[in-house]
Amino acid sequence: MEPLTISLTAVVGVCFVLLGRWLYKNPSKLFRWGFLNPEHPGVQKLARVYATFFIFFGMFASAGLVLALLLRRVPGMPLLAFAVAIGGAWLLRPKIPPSEPPADAPSDNAAKPRLLSKHWKRNLAIAAGLICILVVVIFMIIGNSDVCKMAFATAEANPVLRQRLGEPIKRGFLTSGSIEISGPSGHADIAIPVSGPRGKATIYAVAQKSAGLWRFETLEAAFDEASPRVNLLQEGSASSQP
Repeated sequence: MEPLTISLTAVVGVCFVLLGRWLYKNPSKLFRWGFLNPEHPGVQKLARVYATFFIFFGMFASAGLVLALLLRRVPGMPLLAFAVAIGGAWLLRPKIPPSEPPADAPSDNAAKPRLLSKHWKRNLAIAAGLICILVVVIFMIIGNSDVCKMAFATAEANPVLRQRLGEPIKRGFLTSGSIEISGPSGHADIAIPVSGPRGKATIYAVAQKSAGLWRFETLEAAFDEASPRVNLLQEGSASSQP
């Protein structure tokens, strides 16, 4: 194991243990900006469960590191590190003294603290807005990718698609799928909605990137479930571009 890896693992383990202990002592900090009321007793118990997991993760990283250095050839070392992490997480939890009710504590008939936070509607709206922005950004990234532009350009040049949809052919916004790129190689599996004066269709493209070039394995247009798909790689369409 390299010294840099050892140092990073040790630092991460210690940081998680310290963070878990701090959250255990201050459970209301974990849900401060969430939907739940951080002052609710049940929410604070849940926060302490999360804090215990933080301590466990830090202990598992630290114990695994120590055991890997001391007991390299001992079988079952990960299980031993797991057991040590459980015991360490239990022992390293801060001791919370039992709270005594004040002299002027309200009676049992008083209103209990609510589960949801005071501004849960606002926080929900913010979270929904962030999710919508993230979805839009993902659609934009996929739609503006090189392989998506190539697939649309190849489909747009196909005479069968032009005849079925009419001209001009427009690309829809909700381009979905997945694109994985690692240097000069990659894989793409995408679906592109298109439309024209005569109807709509969906372009399905599967492509592999090798040596910096995208090559389509599948490029088809689906108009509806009843009609067969049109192979857009025929009719002299290009199947690879830089």
